[in-house]
Amino acid sequence: MENPERCEAYVSARRVLQTVERATNGWPAELATQARDAAKKTVRATAEGAALDASAARRRCARVALAAAVDLAAACDIARALGHIGPDLDDAHRETGRTIALLGLFFHASVPEPARAP
Repeated sequence: MENPERCEAYVSARRVLQTVERATNGWPAELATQARDAAKKTVRATAEGAALDASAARRRCARVALAAAVDLAAACDIARALGHIGPDLDDAHRETGRTIALLGLFFHASVPEPARAP
């Protein structure tokens, strides 16, 4: 896949980045940085994987993106536990969950089909 815009996981990851930028206003600086960095890493790894054919390298990128997205979900959980609430955090949490699901599908689509016996 040449154009990452054709990859729904990439589009979702980019949307999460935009949502997280809004949601992290008012969070403790370290937590906000962690969330933003995780969102950026998710976008970068997904874009890299989307540029590759289904291969081990693409699966590696998908795993990196999944791990970063899970880190982002954890940051949202921590923010909520610290008392940060509101529609922006709700949006970030929901979009992160959607991205995690799409990255799982992206990973699954990158796994080669087993050889069939004749």
